[in-house]
Amino acid sequence: MVEGTKKRNRIFDYFCEGDQFAGGVAWCAGCPLELTARFVPQVLGKNMVFVGTPGCAAPVLHGQNIGAWHKLAYMASVMTGVPSKATGLARYYNRIGQDATVVCFTGDGCATDVGFQPLSGAAERGEKIIYLAYDNEGYMNTGNQRSSATPLGAATTTTPVGKIGRGKPTISKNMPMVMLMHRPAYMATATLSHLEDFAKKLKKAQEKVKEGFVYLHVFAPCPVGWRINSNMSIEVCRTAVRTNYFPLWEAEDGKPGFTVEIANPKPVAELTKLMRKFSHFKEEDMANLQKAVDERYALIKNLCDAYK
Repeated sequence: MVEGTKKRNRIFDYFCEGDQFAGGVAWCAGCPLELTARFVPQVLGKNMVFVGTPGCAAPVLHGQNIGAWHKLAYMASVMTGVPSKATGLARYYNRIGQDATVVCFTGDGCATDVGFQPLSGAAERGEKIIYLAYDNEGYMNTGNQRSSATPLGAATTTTPVGKIGRGKPTISKNMPMVMLMHRPAYMATATLSHLEDFAKKLKKAQEKVKEGFVYLHVFAPCPVGWRINSNMSIEVCRTAVRTNYFPLWEAEDGKPGFTVEIANPKPVAELTKLMRKFSHFKEEDMANLQKAVDERYALIKNLCDAYK
């Protein structure tokens, strides 16, 4: 699909369940993590299990004291054990003949750093689980420290801006491409500004997980850590797509293709001006980030074109 094409909003056609979460929960105002957590079971159905870790999602998924904040099955794990626990659950449900979708639900710190080894192992083995990484580009639950998903030049508490430091000195790990190299049954990128695209990918993930491992990488801005207004989260998502900072693509059985193509991408400066974690950027900093964005997009585009 080409961005800008007028289509009827059919998002509710993909819903099979109502909201599984309580109306008021302990997530920050405007957090796309909350919207993602609410959206996923509405599309996949309540016959699913979330497997999560300590992090931004944990307080709500764990519940409060003896009360629950949602109606779903949930298993907690340490950050190094999420795919392993999910593997055990999926194999158990398969053994007893019970139809259940097992979804790992972690931040980028777990997916790209602390928990990468078991994630890679589960993908290599073709375990029948869905791994969804919500990418807020850092360790936000513990105070906005950098992760390997933090972009070039971004200011965090561990990559501060001062007399010496100019934000994170290295580019972010291209996690979707890393997972593509594992050749999963299905992988895709998604974000909340393009809900129908996201819903289609969730439905496809639910079908393809019957064949093997599925990886979903979801762009999820953090209003607190990125220093954006809480009512701007979706606009940040939309602008990330329209600048090719976060391209929307998928791959079935290792064959990639775009799901949304941007005919005339905007410069990445249109995105960085929406958040204050890039407020220190000078012309050279912006040029370096634009170069990183262009090179990453060119890599994806060349792969997609090769499989047309």
